[in-house]
Formats: sequence, structure tokens, C-alpha cells
Amino acid sequence: MTFEIVFVLLLTVLALILFSMDRLRLDQVSLTIPVLLLLGGILTPREALSGLSNEATVAVAAMLVLGLGLRKTGLVAAIGRWAQTASLGSDNMRVFVLCVIVAVLSPFLNNTAVVMVFLPVFVALADRAGEPPSLYLMPLSFVAILGGTVSLIGTSTNLIVHGMAVERGYDDLSMFSIAPLGIIYLVVGFAYLFTIGRTQLPRRDRPPDLSRKYDMRRFLAELEVSIESPAKGRSLGELKWGERYAVSVLGIKRGSQDIPSPRAATKIEEGDILYVQGAADRLLVLARQQTLGTPADRTSVTSGFAAGAGRLVEVMIAPGSSLQGRTLRNHGFAQRYDATVLAIQQQGIVVHERLADVEFKVGDLLLVHGMGSALERLADEPGFIPMGEVEAPLQKRPRAAVSAGIMAVVVVAAGIGLFDIVTAALAGVTLMVFTGCIRIDEIYAELDWLVVFVMAGLLPLGLALDKTGAASLLASGILEVSGGWGVTGLTAVFYLVAVLLTSVISNAAAATLLSPIAIFAAIEAGINPYALLVSVMFGASASFITPFGYKTNIMIYQPGGYRFSDFAKVGGLLNLILLVTAIIFIPILWPS
Repeated sequence: MTFEIVFVLLLTVLALILFSMDRLRLDQVSLTIPVLLLLGGILTPREALSGLSNEATVAVAAMLVLGLGLRKTGLVAAIGRWAQTASLGSDNMRVFVLCVIVAVLSPFLNNTAVVMVFLPVFVALADRAGEPPSLYLMPLSFVAILGGTVSLIGTSTNLIVHGMAVERGYDDLSMFSIAPLGIIYLVVGFAYLFTIGRTQLPRRDRPPDLSRKYDMRRFLAELEVSIESPAKGRSLGELKWGERYAVSVLGIKRGSQDIPSPRAATKIEEGDILYVQGAADRLLVLARQQTLGTPADRTSVTSGFAAGAGRLVEVMIAPGSSLQGRTLRNHGFAQRYDATVLAIQQQGIVVHERLADVEFKVGDLLLVHGMGSALERLADEPGFIPMGEVEAPLQKRPRAAVSAGIMAVVVVAAGIGLFDIVTAALAGVTLMVFTGCIRIDEIYAELDWLVVFVMAGLLPLGLALDKTGAASLLASGILEVSGGWGVTGLTAVFYLVAVLLTSVISNAAAATLLSPIAIFAAIEAGINPYALLVSVMFGASASFITPFGYKTNIMIYQPGGYRFSDFAKVGGLLNLILLVTAIIFIPILWPS
């Protein structure tokens, strides 16, 4: 075993450990890998940077832009609004029909974006039916994942495996080559989720209101700004009382003037009477530290401000949010949105203290207080998902039909082989920009660059596995262990390994590591390489047994009140059924 092989294998193991620990950002670890390979003399500068120009990376970025264009023109939101009001029969039938719609959209749109749109729809449906969201949200996530297996552009995993195969001379997979197996997966998945799987879904009852859910024992106090108060002459945005004390200023009485729901720019003046809502102990701390007293002439706090000033809503941190990996302190949340975060829920734990220092992750829930206009702006922000019914402002560019037409042309052109996927997708991006469906600055600001940079960092690792002979060595080891199992045995092995890897690391990383090994194993075993490549493709997408293996699972974890064991129970059986499906149909569809 050469130094190069040992170096690459040790780096691969280290990357897997760091991915599974989740202590460092995924893109941070990924982008470090080609640098280490370059410093170790394994790759040349051109090879270390090849992930940035790889067809798979470009195709994924282009498809993300196309999906963003559909969102910015309001097409995806319009589908979501229609789903909330359409007459679709009984509650069970409505869930089934909506899952069918999700399954139809997921092969062509990023399934994370699809779940972002339909998550509030499914929560509202559960509320109207008087059922817990836990009975509705897991089918939403699982169907979105299954739908992404129908086409090569359905998930980044598919495009990664396809791109790595093309680089090694295996370019027979087209847009819908995997559709037969993907459709079988969908049918099997639906049959399970709406029969046996539905009986396994947990009933996690939600508290009847947000105050109880977040244990907000709230009080409303009248506090007068004294001459000694350090708050005098400063704006609410500068004071950041929401982040520091978990309180919300509902209104201000300034002489004969009433200021309901003051903005972040509103300045506090001496003599102001502040109507502040918060936990009793936090109000006491605020009054003491800011030198706020009790007004001599108290009014009824049940009038005006207490009843009508603002609303409480629950908001989720979505993939690509500007809050992801940051805190309220360095984000300036209150100043940006004129709204106050009163509590945070992370992995089922409610946080009331030191909110300004909490670092946010995808799937975190925020209890936010603000006026309707502020909440509408927040709902229109792509990085947040309002869990309640908040009307987002109408889009300024009503070009939904144009964006849908462009997407259809891309899919058809790539599907019939008129252009390859990269060419068709890049042409679609160009049309989106020049027809005004999306602006260049929106691409820079709102694209999920994490996926792009993770691929750019990981693809050189796949190249290093190939170049040094490490992939061939691992493939020989797998063949030696599996003996003469043939295509059925190897299909099962690669599918299972992909499932296990994608449960603890990203599916992109799992696909990148396994694809070159699968090709070498197929060559040495004398079987169809596409059989093992498709096994990796589908196995890496089968993120059902943990809540953290895929973004859509992360997004439903807290709104559904799920536990880790719920995914192992419901998703474990589904994975077993899909494994049997794979080892039956893959050798038939891709014979040796």
C-alpha cells in the first residue's frame, strides 16, 4: 500500500468523522479536502480545482437557479396557496392528493424547496383536521425524497453520480433513464406510507397555542423611562431588548400620543411609558438594568396595546437562511424585520435565556412578535418558513407562466436528448435572467451555495480515490468479502453502505465516495457498472432512518414533534422494503 493510498484513505476517514460529528460546517470541511490533497502532492492544482468546473457542480447550481426562478415569480407559492383552498375531498384524501402533487414536483424542482412550500400547508391541514402534525409531515418529507429519484435532476445526488460516471466514460444515463425504477419506488413508498407506515406514525400532540408550546408565562408591564435611564435617546433597534431580555415592546405612550408596535428605529424618550410583554423575571431584570420605573398614573393595560399590538407567529429557519450559522446579535434581526424573537426551539428544547448568543441551524423554530406588515416581510424572506398563516406580499414580477415554460423547455430538451443536462440547464438560467424571472443579485444572495461548495470540495476526493488506486483497493476488498454474490449481492452491498453513510453524512458526500468504488467493483466483477451506480444513487437518497440525514427531514423534525426513534421505526421498515425492491428490479433494468 503506497503513501498516496494511505494518505487518501486517512483523509477520507477523517472527513467522514468530521461530517458525522457536525461540529464544523459541511462546506468548511469539504473545501479543506482539496487543499490537503494539493499540499500532500496527491492532486495537481488543476485537479484540486476540478470540482468547481465539474459538470455535476455546474448542473446542480443551474438547477438551483431555475428552481429559485420558479419561486421568485410566485409559481411555487401559487401551487401552495391552491393546495390550501382546493376542494380535495376528505382529510385523508387531501393528504394523499397533496403528496401526489409533491411527488410530481420533486423530480423537477429541488425537493427542499418543495417541502418549504408545502410544510405550512400540511401543518394547517393537520390543525383543521384536529390531528397532530406528526401524522402528516413525515409522509411529506419521504414522498419528496422519493419523488427526487424519478429524474437525474431530481436531487444533487443523482447529478453527482451521473457526473462522476460521465467523467469515467459511462454516459448512457439520460434525464429519465432512472424513471422506471423511480416510479416503482414511488408506488412502493406510497403503498407503505398510506397503509402500514401510517399506523406506525407517532401521535405527538402539539400544545393548543404558541404561548404554551414555548412555555411563555407572559406578563404585561407598564414601565416609565426615567431621567437616569440609559435607554433614553436610543432606538429600540440599538437597545436590542428582545435579544437581551426576551421581552417585546408592544407600544409606547408619549404624552397624549400613542405609538402602537413601535419600529426598530423608534427612539425612547424621557417620560415615555412603555408597554412591555415578557416573563416576570425578565421584566424585573429589564426594569433594574435600564432604570425603568412604575408610572404614577397607571392605565388599563388590557386596552389598546395589550390586545391589538402585533401577533405571535412561529417561524422556521430554512436552508439558505441568512440566520444559519449566525446569532441574533450579529444578524440584526430586530432592525431588519421590526420584529422580536421571544423564544427559540432547537431539537425539541425551548430556549428563553441568552437568545442573542444562540447559533441557528436549519430547522430551528423561532417565536416571533411583530405587526402584520413586519411579519409579511418576514414571510417573503426566502430563509424563513412561517408556520402560521401569514400573507406574503404579492410578487412584483408575475411571470409564473414564463418561468414554468422555461423549466418545461429545459426538461424536454434534456429528456429527448436534444441537449445534455448542463447545456439545457445553463440555457434555461440565461432565459430566466433575460426575461426578468430572476435577477443576478438574487442568485448571489439567495442561492443555496452550500450544496455547490460541498460538491466542489468533495469531487476532487473522488478523483483522488480513483487516481491513487484507493478506489480499486476498496473495490477489491468488497469483492473479496462478498465472494461470488453476483449483481444481486453487490447491489445490496452498495445500496446498504450508501444508506448507512447518508444517515450520518450528507448524501452528496456518500455518493461522491462510493461512485468510483462502485465502478471499479463492477469492472472487476464483470457486471454492468450502471447497476451499481444506480444502487449508489438510490441508496444515497434513501435518507429515512434518521432526522438529520437529509434537509427535508430536518425541516419537519421540530414542527412534527418527532423523536429520533420515530424515523428509525417508520423509515427503517421503508428502507428495508426499498432494499428488496432495488435488488429485484435493478438487475432487471440494468442487466449485465
